[in-house]
Amino acid sequence: MPHLKGATLGALLQTMFDEYKHQQTIFNYPATKIFRGFDGYDLSVKLYGHEAYTPLGPAAGPHTQLAQNILLSFLGGSRIIELKTIQILDDLTIPRPCIDMRNIGFNVEWSQELRLAESLREYVKAWLLLHILRESELLGIDKDDPFYNTIFDVSVGYDLQGISSEPVSRWIDSIKYATPVIEEVLDTLPKEFGHFKKIKIDPQISQSITLSTFHGCPPDEIESIVRHLIAQHGMHVVVKMNPTLLGYNFVHDLLIDTLGYRHLQLDEEAFANDMTLDDALAMMRRLDTFARENDKTVGVKFTNTLVVKNNETIFREPVRYLSGPPLYVLAMHTMHTFREKLDVPLTMSYSGGINKNNFSEALSCNLTPVTTCTDLLKKGGYSKLYTYLTNLKKDMDRLSVRSVEEFILSKAENKFSHVQEAGRYNSSQVLRQITSQSPYSYGANTALPKKIGSQLHLFDCLSCDICLPVCPNAANFHYKVRTAPPKPVLFRWNNGRWEALSGKEFSLDKEWQIGNIAEFCNDCGNCDTFCPEDGGPYLRKPRFFLYRSSFDDWKHLDGFYFVSPRELLARFSGRVYRLTKATKDSRWAWKTPDFELIFDSDCHPLPPEEHGIDLPEKIDVSKFFIMKQMFSIIDESVHAYPHALLVSV
Repeated sequence: MPHLKGATLGALLQTMFDEYKHQQTIFNYPATKIFRGFDGYDLSVKLYGHEAYTPLGPAAGPHTQLAQNILLSFLGGSRIIELKTIQILDDLTIPRPCIDMRNIGFNVEWSQELRLAESLREYVKAWLLLHILRESELLGIDKDDPFYNTIFDVSVGYDLQGISSEPVSRWIDSIKYATPVIEEVLDTLPKEFGHFKKIKIDPQISQSITLSTFHGCPPDEIESIVRHLIAQHGMHVVVKMNPTLLGYNFVHDLLIDTLGYRHLQLDEEAFANDMTLDDALAMMRRLDTFARENDKTVGVKFTNTLVVKNNETIFREPVRYLSGPPLYVLAMHTMHTFREKLDVPLTMSYSGGINKNNFSEALSCNLTPVTTCTDLLKKGGYSKLYTYLTNLKKDMDRLSVRSVEEFILSKAENKFSHVQEAGRYNSSQVLRQITSQSPYSYGANTALPKKIGSQLHLFDCLSCDICLPVCPNAANFHYKVRTAPPKPVLFRWNNGRWEALSGKEFSLDKEWQIGNIAEFCNDCGNCDTFCPEDGGPYLRKPRFFLYRSSFDDWKHLDGFYFVSPRELLARFSGRVYRLTKATKDSRWAWKTPDFELIFDSDCHPLPPEEHGIDLPEKIDVSKFFIMKQMFSIIDESVHAYPHALLVSV
């Protein structure tokens, strides 16, 4: 498995500016789907004394681990970004596949794919990207507009020993006051972006933490962690709750009997070991008092995923973690049950099965932020965020309201004067609807992504582009080539001339091809899940390396690396080839592990005696044509993603 590695800030900026200017896209995300706000509407919310332009965000997970992911979330309309969870164990071997999004959604437990220092740099780069986007006014929105107001929320796990360790403590302090890392990253900028070193950057990237703990973590340990984060680091803290708070019998009746997910097997041990509802309520009352004494805020988030037994073959682990539509019902029940028994006004946030049809509904329950993950891993990707907000506007129009507060109060039929009371009422109404609603039942969530039975190859597929948005890291991309009629690739030198041999040809039928960026791809397999053809784009399509070090180190991966816009390295079956384009006569110099050959501008091999090369009796030049086609990314797609990354990193 490759190790995720982010691009440099300079390369990210080059991509952002060049691509938007010429293609009206940013990391392949279309300008038409960039959320720009709605005139006359105020979707802003306040959290920890700061204002966010919208109450929407990606949950801690694959959409918040690399800098470009966070930028893409912002473009879709997210303004409260829950950064991917960090922990002391930051050098893990993650099982593959790690997600299963065929219908409802499952994942495995461990997910940290970057080292602590790498995560910090990615979050700093994302913070800088948003500040530079604002300062440059690239989107045509004034830099003083509240449109840019964004909150970063840190997520940490998973036990007191790890969170209180020196590396994690230092990491938390570094993101709370990030000036040294900000300066270090800005110093890497090339001259063309040097003026951005002088802009004002808020060094406090985050002042809040969402705490994620192990299943079975004792209440007293969770409480100790929260007290530590408040007292030692001065952070606001949100505790992520588990749906096991509802109890085994309730969850079994709701999930299996009522919603019909009879193929799922609950893990009774998880319920026995997890914190009870009474323990959670008592703990949060004490923590609320402690936080107030320290001039901080504590809150709760509903919910984590639900642990169930693994009775399928996608994963190798004994348990898996449920998300998607059924989790929405479970999380809503958990939230409302907790809220009904709580006698202190805690901040409540939400994540669990959010999609375009229920985002507004969850928001009406006075939950901030409302975050999503599973839905963004399906067709449409980040652009779904834009749809969430446009649907919210439609719901607000139906009620003739223009702000989030008015929306919450109006959804409660204006029976209450405070959003806390209105949100409680709205959640009770939501529960009456969703428990029996078909969108969350087993019967409505059995369809699998369509497969057509054909196999993927290096070139020429359906070119449907489904694999592009389902990758949270923007690892997959399309690029334009010149189609090529069948050409012979087997030759022998015979009587002073090249003689073409039959038996093998090279051709390109499709103008648009699919590629993959090695450092952005973690082999999660999600693109394979949704690709109509078999084989997996991340496995079968050309893999391009951003860094020479990655190309050299990851010898088990075939792929391509541009040494310069005129020189390309390729690895086929573990063997390295080089293709160089001459600057004057348009010739091509092709060096294989066995011989060297020169091709003229029309891609005809030149006589070997012209350049003093000894050749085998028969040669196969198919790899030359493959490598030459890769220059299309440089020559034919100059301003398209990921041209700038491949030539500027």
